[in-house]
Amino acid sequence: MSTATGLNLLDYEKAEDVMKVNAGSICEQYIGQHLLFSQQPYCEPEVYYWVREKKNSSAEVDYVISEGTLIVPIEVKAGKSGTLKSLHLFLSEKHRSFGVRFNSDIPSILESQTALADRPNIPYRLLSLPLYMVGQVRRLIRL
Repeated sequence: MSTATGLNLLDYEKAEDVMKVNAGSICEQYIGQHLLFSQQPYCEPEVYYWVREKKNSSAEVDYVISEGTLIVPIEVKAGKSGTLKSLHLFLSEKHRSFGVRFNSDIPSILESQTALADRPNIPYRLLSLPLYMVGQVRRLIRL
């Protein structure tokens, strides 16, 4: 991550602004590295994301994992809040009813509906976990 940003560890320790600017990228990198190796040891490490490129309507879900028969979209937010428009679009297009969000808030499960102007609202459950609980996500998805 340091190489990608052109910084070294000392740069991160000295400047608070560096963390503010790069917090989202660092959080996504942290979650991605943990998801990459979260499968059983005999499985080949892999990580996926979802992107939809349409004129004036692109969307991207940070990660998509499979756990058993479930396909689960994952959004990563550096703070406690943030919009989930891309997640809502994924759930609507792929007819899914469960998603995961990593952020800096406390763990929770939210029963909600997608909020897309041009589509009917789809009910879904959102598992929201703090970043440090990434190692438990596969176990919690199965519950």
